[in-house]
Amino acid sequence: MRFPRYFIAAILWMTLQGAAFAETHEVFPDRFYRTFSFAHEPVATVDPGDTVITTMLDSRGHDKTGKLVIYEDNVLTGPFYVNGAEPGDLLVVHFNKVRLNRDWGWNGVRVGLSALLPGYVRGIYDNNFIEEWLQPGRRNAVKWYIDLDKKITYPTRPLGNKVKMEFPAIPAVGCVGVAPPNKTAITSGPTGPHGGNIDYNGIIEGTTVYLNVFEPGALFLLGDGHAAHGDGELLGNGTETSLDAEFTVDVIKGKRIGYTRLEEPHHLVTFGTLPGRTHMGFQAAITEMIQWLVNDYGVKEPEAHVLLGLAAELRVAAWNNTFLCRVAKKYLPEPTPVRMLSGAGGD
Repeated sequence: MRFPRYFIAAILWMTLQGAAFAETHEVFPDRFYRTFSFAHEPVATVDPGDTVITTMLDSRGHDKTGKLVIYEDNVLTGPFYVNGAEPGDLLVVHFNKVRLNRDWGWNGVRVGLSALLPGYVRGIYDNNFIEEWLQPGRRNAVKWYIDLDKKITYPTRPLGNKVKMEFPAIPAVGCVGVAPPNKTAITSGPTGPHGGNIDYNGIIEGTTVYLNVFEPGALFLLGDGHAAHGDGELLGNGTETSLDAEFTVDVIKGKRIGYTRLEEPHHLVTFGTLPGRTHMGFQAAITEMIQWLVNDYGVKEPEAHVLLGLAAELRVAAWNNTFLCRVAKKYLPEPTPVRMLSGAGGD
């Protein structure tokens, strides 16, 4: 597993200093939330450089044993208060581990109607033909097995006889975010400047998320675990399941970005989170990538524009929510060093 360059710098600096002050917190809360909000009481307070070990319920509130803990949608774990994080700063969250902890999940059975041509929708099959099992009145959720040893997932009932319904089980975090600006509370359904229900299948182990801070302590939350889903989350859900996670936090002081960013081991990813506005969503993601390359990598604007023209990957993370621009690091110089609040980074 290859860590992002910023994160490697942080680890090296802390190692040289003895890293005696970084702590690991095991946090398994008994309360969960449905909103990103400044008003939630933190489940833990951590320092920059600290690591958190925790767990996430599935999107309908079931834990790793299958017990229904809270009957809500896109249930969130947190918030985590990060000391020193203030409005105008940038929160850095590195996912050291994202792991499956349960041998089942569930999926919907029909592509969202907004992703289909109207003429086809008029004759589409009924969305309520599965027995009721997940929640009262719901008859469109198929239970899926998750083979934790083979790391594959497959349905518990046939959906036809021509396609082998077996897919890699790659755990990903659907919701990541902080308390929104202006003392608002936003449900875990949409996306926005605070992050939210991004539903990118690449928020996995080994990635780093960058989020603007709007409230003291940032108040970071995460949830909506997936075992699998393709680009666009076309069924309206992934293979929904509970997950275990370990992440390390840090803060870049006085750093502001336009939208949430993600750093993968070999790629940079920017998001445009404008619900229902595909064109504008991609505009936001592309603009954010150009600004990242120019401001943090020292790339000249013409270089950035032409690089995106020849090498950018444009993908839909979630059909109704999230659009992204992705660029391979192999084309880029080393980034300008930054100083994390934990003390890491260059001068």
